[in-house]
Amino acid sequence: MKKIIYICLLLALPLSIMAQETVEYTKKQGDEAYADARYTDAITIYESVLAKQGGSLSLYYNLGNAYYRNNQLGKAILNYERALRIDANDEDAKANLEFVQSRIVDKIPQDEVPFYKKWGNAIAGIFSQNVWAIIGIITFVGMLVAAFFYYFRNRRRAVLLVTIILCLLITIIANISAYSLNSSDASDEAVIMDEMVIVKSSPDSSGTELTKIHEGLKVKIIDEIVDWVKIEADNGNSVTGWVKSQTLERI
Repeated sequence: MKKIIYICLLLALPLSIMAQETVEYTKKQGDEAYADARYTDAITIYESVLAKQGGSLSLYYNLGNAYYRNNQLGKAILNYERALRIDANDEDAKANLEFVQSRIVDKIPQDEVPFYKKWGNAIAGIFSQNVWAIIGIITFVGMLVAAFFYYFRNRRRAVLLVTIILCLLITIIANISAYSLNSSDASDEAVIMDEMVIVKSSPDSSGTELTKIHEGLKVKIIDEIVDWVKIEADNGNSVTGWVKSQTLERI
Protein backbone atom coordinates (compact mmCIF):
# COMPACT_ATOMS: atom_id res chain seq x y z
CA MET A 1 0.00 0.00 0.00
CA LYS A 2 2.88 2.35 0.87
CA LYS A 3 4.47 1.64 -2.51
CA ILE A 4 1.25 2.61 -4.30
CA ILE A 5 1.03 5.88 -2.38
CA TYR A 6 4.70 6.59 -3.11
CA ILE A 7 4.19 6.01 -6.84
CA CYS A 8 1.12 8.28 -6.87
CA LEU A 9 3.12 11.03 -5.16
CA LEU A 10 5.88 10.71 -7.73
CA LEU A 11 3.37 10.94 -10.58
CA ALA A 12 1.75 13.99 -9.02
CA LEU A 13 5.09 15.74 -8.46
CA PRO A 14 5.54 17.02 -12.04
CA LEU A 15 2.01 18.45 -11.94
CA SER A 16 2.75 20.37 -8.74
CA ILE A 17 5.99 21.70 -10.23
CA MET A 18 4.10 22.87 -13.34
CA ALA A 19 1.51 24.58 -11.15
CA GLN A 20 4.24 26.43 -9.27
CA GLU A 21 5.81 27.54 -12.54
CA THR A 22 2.57 29.11 -13.78
CA VAL A 23 3.28 32.82 -14.19
CA GLU A 24 0.71 35.59 -13.89
CA TYR A 25 1.97 37.99 -16.53
CA THR A 26 1.41 41.75 -16.45
CA LYS A 27 1.53 44.36 -19.20
CA LYS A 28 4.54 45.91 -17.47
CA GLN A 29 6.49 42.69 -17.95
CA GLY A 30 5.57 42.76 -21.63
CA ASP A 31 6.77 46.36 -21.90
CA GLU A 32 10.06 45.42 -20.23
CA ALA A 33 10.56 42.48 -22.62
CA TYR A 34 9.85 44.78 -25.58
CA ALA A 35 12.31 47.39 -24.28
CA ASP A 36 14.94 44.63 -24.03
CA ALA A 37 14.26 43.65 -27.67
CA ARG A 38 12.85 40.27 -26.56
CA TYR A 39 9.98 40.59 -28.98
CA THR A 40 8.87 36.93 -28.91
CA ASP A 41 8.67 37.06 -25.11
CA ALA A 42 6.79 40.36 -25.29
CA ILE A 43 4.25 38.83 -27.68
CA THR A 44 3.73 35.84 -25.37
CA ILE A 45 3.20 38.11 -22.36
CA TYR A 46 0.89 40.56 -24.14
CA GLU A 47 -1.22 37.71 -25.57
CA SER A 48 -1.50 36.17 -22.08
CA VAL A 49 -2.63 39.49 -20.58
CA LEU A 50 -5.05 39.95 -23.48
CA ALA A 51 -6.60 36.50 -22.89
CA LYS A 52 -7.07 37.15 -19.16
CA GLN A 53 -7.97 40.85 -19.03
CA GLY A 54 -9.36 41.65 -22.47
CA GLY A 55 -8.16 44.23 -24.95
CA SER A 56 -7.26 47.88 -24.49
CA LEU A 57 -5.88 50.58 -26.76
CA SER A 58 -2.36 50.45 -25.31
CA LEU A 59 -2.26 46.65 -25.18
CA TYR A 60 -3.28 46.22 -28.82
CA TYR A 61 -0.91 49.01 -29.86
CA ASN A 62 2.08 47.52 -28.01
CA LEU A 63 1.24 44.03 -29.29
CA GLY A 64 1.15 45.39 -32.83
CA ASN A 65 4.58 46.93 -32.31
CA ALA A 66 5.98 43.65 -30.97
CA TYR A 67 4.58 41.69 -33.92
CA TYR A 68 6.07 44.21 -36.35
CA ARG A 69 9.48 43.94 -34.70
CA ASN A 70 9.12 40.17 -34.96
CA ASN A 71 8.46 40.55 -38.71
CA GLN A 72 4.84 39.32 -38.46
CA LEU A 73 3.21 42.05 -40.51
CA GLY A 74 -0.26 40.49 -40.68
CA LYS A 75 -0.51 40.22 -36.90
CA ALA A 76 0.86 43.75 -36.51
CA ILE A 77 -1.79 45.19 -38.84
CA LEU A 78 -4.52 43.16 -37.10
CA ASN A 79 -3.66 44.61 -33.70
CA TYR A 80 -3.31 48.20 -34.93
CA GLU A 81 -6.78 47.82 -36.49
CA ARG A 82 -8.12 46.52 -33.18
CA ALA A 83 -6.56 49.46 -31.37
CA LEU A 84 -8.29 51.85 -33.77
CA ARG A 85 -11.62 50.13 -33.10
CA ILE A 86 -11.24 51.38 -29.54
CA ASP A 87 -10.05 54.86 -30.50
CA ALA A 88 -10.34 55.69 -34.19
CA ASN A 89 -8.47 58.97 -33.67
CA ASP A 90 -5.33 57.59 -32.05
CA GLU A 91 -2.53 59.15 -34.11
CA ASP A 92 0.17 56.66 -33.10
CA ALA A 93 -1.88 53.62 -34.09
CA LYS A 94 -2.92 55.27 -37.38
CA ALA A 95 0.66 56.22 -38.24
CA ASN A 96 2.02 52.77 -37.45
CA LEU A 97 -0.78 51.08 -39.38
CA GLU A 98 -0.07 53.16 -42.48
CA PHE A 99 3.65 52.46 -42.18
CA VAL A 100 3.23 48.68 -41.88
CA GLN A 101 0.68 48.64 -44.72
CA SER A 102 3.32 50.27 -46.91
CA ARG A 103 5.55 47.22 -46.26
CA ILE A 104 3.14 44.52 -47.42
CA VAL A 105 3.07 43.01 -50.92
CA ASP A 106 -0.42 44.19 -51.89
CA LYS A 107 -0.53 47.93 -52.37
CA ILE A 108 -3.65 49.39 -50.81
CA PRO A 109 -5.12 52.36 -52.72
CA GLN A 110 -5.19 55.46 -50.55
CA ASP A 111 -8.39 57.32 -51.33
CA GLU A 112 -8.57 60.97 -50.34
CA VAL A 113 -11.03 61.29 -47.46
CA PRO A 114 -13.45 64.22 -47.94
CA PHE A 115 -13.16 66.95 -45.30
CA TYR A 116 -16.70 66.35 -44.04
CA LYS A 117 -15.88 62.69 -43.36
CA LYS A 118 -12.75 63.69 -41.47
CA TRP A 119 -14.76 66.10 -39.35
CA GLY A 120 -17.49 63.50 -38.81
CA ASN A 121 -14.98 60.86 -37.72
CA ALA A 122 -13.30 63.34 -35.39
CA ILE A 123 -16.62 64.24 -33.75
CA ALA A 124 -17.72 60.61 -33.46
CA GLY A 125 -14.41 59.69 -31.85
CA ILE A 126 -14.89 62.13 -28.95
CA PHE A 127 -17.13 59.65 -27.08
CA SER A 128 -17.89 55.95 -27.19
CA GLN A 129 -21.01 54.55 -28.86
CA ASN A 130 -22.79 54.10 -25.50
CA VAL A 131 -22.02 57.66 -24.38
CA TRP A 132 -23.36 59.06 -27.66
CA ALA A 133 -26.52 56.97 -27.20
CA ILE A 134 -27.05 58.40 -23.70
CA ILE A 135 -26.44 61.94 -24.94
CA GLY A 136 -28.98 61.39 -27.71
CA ILE A 137 -31.64 60.19 -25.26
CA ILE A 138 -31.04 63.08 -22.83
CA THR A 139 -31.15 65.77 -25.50
CA PHE A 140 -34.24 64.23 -27.11
CA VAL A 141 -36.07 64.30 -23.76
CA GLY A 142 -34.82 67.86 -23.22
CA MET A 143 -36.21 68.83 -26.63
CA LEU A 144 -39.64 67.37 -25.75
CA VAL A 145 -39.70 69.22 -22.44
CA ALA A 146 -38.70 72.51 -24.09
CA ALA A 147 -41.35 71.97 -26.80
CA PHE A 148 -43.99 71.38 -24.13
CA PHE A 149 -43.24 74.68 -22.38
CA TYR A 150 -42.94 76.47 -25.72
CA TYR A 151 -46.50 75.57 -26.74
CA PHE A 152 -48.15 75.98 -23.34
CA ARG A 153 -46.40 79.09 -22.03
CA ASN A 154 -46.08 82.58 -23.43
CA ARG A 155 -42.94 83.57 -21.54
CA ARG A 156 -39.38 83.09 -22.80
CA ARG A 157 -40.54 81.55 -26.05
CA ALA A 158 -37.40 82.71 -27.87
CA VAL A 159 -35.14 80.97 -25.33
CA LEU A 160 -37.24 77.81 -25.51
CA LEU A 161 -37.12 77.84 -29.32
CA VAL A 162 -33.32 78.08 -29.28
CA THR A 163 -33.23 75.24 -26.73
CA ILE A 164 -35.43 73.07 -28.96
CA ILE A 165 -33.20 73.68 -32.00
CA LEU A 166 -29.98 73.00 -30.07
CA CYS A 167 -31.37 69.80 -28.54
CA LEU A 168 -32.55 68.64 -31.95
CA LEU A 169 -29.11 69.25 -33.50
CA ILE A 170 -27.29 67.47 -30.68
CA THR A 171 -29.74 64.55 -30.88
CA ILE A 172 -29.09 64.19 -34.61
CA ILE A 173 -25.30 64.39 -34.14
CA ALA A 174 -25.41 61.87 -31.28
CA ASN A 175 -27.46 59.37 -33.28
CA ILE A 176 -25.28 59.70 -36.39
CA SER A 177 -22.11 59.31 -34.28
CA ALA A 178 -23.46 56.26 -32.44
CA TYR A 179 -24.51 54.66 -35.73
CA SER A 180 -21.12 55.41 -37.29
CA LEU A 181 -19.26 53.82 -34.37
CA ASN A 182 -21.58 50.81 -34.44
CA SER A 183 -20.93 50.31 -38.15
CA SER A 184 -17.16 50.52 -37.67
CA ASP A 185 -17.38 47.87 -34.94
CA ALA A 186 -18.93 45.31 -37.29
CA SER A 187 -17.07 41.99 -37.25
CA ASP A 188 -17.14 41.56 -41.04
CA GLU A 189 -13.58 42.76 -41.59
CA ALA A 190 -10.47 40.61 -41.39
CA VAL A 191 -6.75 40.59 -42.13
CA ILE A 192 -4.97 37.96 -44.22
CA MET A 193 -2.53 36.00 -42.05
CA ASP A 194 -0.91 33.64 -44.56
CA GLU A 195 2.05 34.78 -46.64
CA MET A 196 0.13 34.09 -49.87
CA VAL A 197 -3.52 33.13 -50.39
CA ILE A 198 -5.24 32.03 -53.61
CA VAL A 199 -8.69 33.53 -54.13
CA LYS A 200 -11.06 30.99 -55.72
CA SER A 201 -14.19 31.49 -57.80
CA SER A 202 -16.12 29.01 -55.61
CA PRO A 203 -15.81 27.53 -52.08
CA ASP A 204 -13.92 24.54 -53.37
CA SER A 205 -10.27 23.67 -53.87
CA SER A 206 -11.01 22.87 -57.53
CA GLY A 207 -12.49 26.33 -58.13
CA THR A 208 -10.92 28.66 -60.67
CA GLU A 209 -8.02 30.72 -59.40
CA LEU A 210 -9.00 34.40 -59.58
CA THR A 211 -5.96 36.06 -58.05
CA LYS A 212 -3.44 35.90 -55.23
CA ILE A 213 -3.49 38.09 -52.14
CA HIS A 214 -0.88 38.34 -49.42
CA GLU A 215 -0.27 38.71 -45.70
CA GLY A 216 -1.52 41.93 -44.13
CA LEU A 217 -4.24 42.77 -46.65
CA LYS A 218 -7.49 43.92 -45.05
CA VAL A 219 -10.59 42.29 -46.54
CA LYS A 220 -14.34 42.35 -46.03
CA ILE A 221 -16.20 39.11 -45.32
CA ILE A 222 -19.52 38.90 -47.18
CA ASP A 223 -20.43 35.20 -46.83
CA GLU A 224 -19.35 31.98 -45.10
CA ILE A 225 -19.75 28.29 -45.98
CA VAL A 226 -18.22 25.69 -43.65
CA ASP A 227 -14.47 26.46 -43.70
CA TRP A 228 -14.60 28.88 -46.63
CA VAL A 229 -15.34 32.62 -46.57
CA LYS A 230 -16.30 34.91 -49.43
CA ILE A 231 -14.34 38.14 -49.37
CA GLU A 232 -14.09 41.49 -51.07
CA ALA A 233 -10.54 42.75 -51.35
CA ASP A 234 -8.71 45.61 -53.01
CA ASN A 235 -5.05 44.85 -53.65
CA GLY A 236 -4.87 47.40 -56.42
CA ASN A 237 -7.46 45.42 -58.39
CA SER A 238 -10.85 44.93 -56.77
CA VAL A 239 -11.65 41.23 -56.39
CA THR A 240 -14.42 39.11 -54.90
CA GLY A 241 -13.93 35.40 -54.25
CA TRP A 242 -13.48 32.57 -51.76
CA VAL A 243 -10.58 31.76 -49.43
CA LYS A 244 -10.04 29.27 -46.63
CA SER A 245 -11.25 30.64 -43.28
CA GLN A 246 -7.99 29.72 -41.52
CA THR A 247 -6.02 32.05 -43.80
CA LEU A 248 -7.44 35.18 -42.15
CA GLU A 249 -8.37 36.55 -38.75
CA ARG A 250 -11.28 38.85 -37.92
CA ILE A 251 -10.45 42.29 -36.57
